[in-house]
Order: sequence, then structure tokens, then C-alpha cells
Amino acid sequence: MSRIKKALEKAKAERMALEKQKVLREEPAKVEKVEAPKYFQTKVVEIPTEKLLHNKVVAVDEDDPVTDQFKLLRTRILSRTRAEGKNTIQISGFDTDEGKSLVAMNLAICMAKDTRQTTLLVDVDFRKPTVHKLLGLGENVRGLKSYFEGETELGELFINPGIEKLTVLPAGGRILNAPEVMGSPKMEALVKELKGRYPDRYIIFDTPGLNTCPDPLVFSEYIDAIVLVARSDYTSQESIKTVMNLIPREKLLGTVLNDSQWLDSLAYYYRY
Repeated sequence: MSRIKKALEKAKAERMALEKQKVLREEPAKVEKVEAPKYFQTKVVEIPTEKLLHNKVVAVDEDDPVTDQFKLLRTRILSRTRAEGKNTIQISGFDTDEGKSLVAMNLAICMAKDTRQTTLLVDVDFRKPTVHKLLGLGENVRGLKSYFEGETELGELFINPGIEKLTVLPAGGRILNAPEVMGSPKMEALVKELKGRYPDRYIIFDTPGLNTCPDPLVFSEYIDAIVLVARSDYTSQESIKTVMNLIPREKLLGTVLNDSQWLDSLAYYYRY
């Protein structure tokens, strides 16, 4: 083949490559929509919207401006985790009464609304379980406590609260030896099973404040990423410094500032 013909062939190949790149840039990527699952063993409990709103679970209301803020938080988390296959997110506070369970609940609902995955919210705060209260499920709801005490199979504990593509796994009550449960091989195996069972699912774990007990620090070894929740005019700088020296910083996605009064009355501010 002559040098001229080789040059023409090379030019043609380069032109075709450029045209292919142009098409890829101009055509939007196809987004695979995940359909809502059909529940056979999971218990379906229709929670009235009015009850959720009363408990400040605002993400069920598309007209509430705070819902958009939680969707923004969702977008930032997904953009930093999805490409790497990170789908287990720990939500934890610094101390107590900072609203981390409320953030976890609203984030989980917004995650479930995304077209590309389902969402599981797991309450592993065995000191002060709150997820069942936010959903109005009552104090006698079974959960992980029964599983770790060998009373119930895991598959019998999942609840769909009437929100499409959202499943909840309650704590099921307080556990006195919570640090030992958190650090047990059974807990590690549970997280691995939940993470690997459905590749299109994000799992949000609600854990205690990192300054209150060793539980969340032990649990952080099993998950992909951490989101911290601070409360405006409540969480101290000393608490923040202490936690920042404790957690694996490579897993930290950011901090939610809850109950802020200086951002147009929105519920939180996200820093990363």
C-alpha cells in the first residue's frame, strides 16, 4: 500500500472516530429505569401522607421546597458514589437530637424517587431507634433486634411504607449490648448480604451519634460512605473536631447542617 493511500486511510479512520465522539456527546445517555418491585414477603403498610408530614417527613410532598434540597443532597451523593459502585451510606450525628434520623428518612425517600435504583432504609440505632416512630409504625414493630436474638428470619422484617421502591428495616427495639452486636460477624455478614443482593439498590443506615457511643465507629468499617448531620446552634465545634479525628476521612461525603434558620428557612445545608 502506497504512503498516500495509508495517509488517506489514517485520515478516514481519524475522521470516523471524531464523528463517533461527537455523536456520543450530543446524544443523551440512555437511563435504565428500575421498575417498582412486587412484594411477596415484604409487609406493605400504607402510611397516610398526613402522618408523615406531621412527623416532618417532607420528602413525600413534591411542593415543599425542602424536598428539592433533599433531592440536591441525593444528586451530590449519587454523583460521588454511583460510578464506583458504592451503595451503602451511613448517616450519623455528632451527638444526640441533631435530626440525623429525619435526614436519613427524607434522603431515603428521595433516593427511592430516582429512576435508577430502589432504596432500603435500615435503622441500626439500637440506643434510640427512631425510624419506626417517623413512619408511625408503633412501638411493637419487629426488627433487627429479633433477628440478632435469633427469634425471626431476616426476610420477615422488611416493610414497604406505601412509598414506591422504598423498603424499611426497623431496629425493633433497644439492644443493651449494642457495641458487641455492631462488631459481630453476623452484623458484618448482614451488611454484605444487603449490599450484594440487589445491585440497583442504595442502602441508608441510620446510626447513633459518633460522640455518644462506639457503635457507629465500629459500624463504619462495613460501609462505603458516611454523611454526618450537625444541628445549627446546637452541635459544638469541639464535638465536630472530636468526630473528625475519629472517622475514616476517605469515606466522608459531607456534612448536613440541620435546623438552619439562615437559609430561607430550609431544613439543612450540605457541605463537602
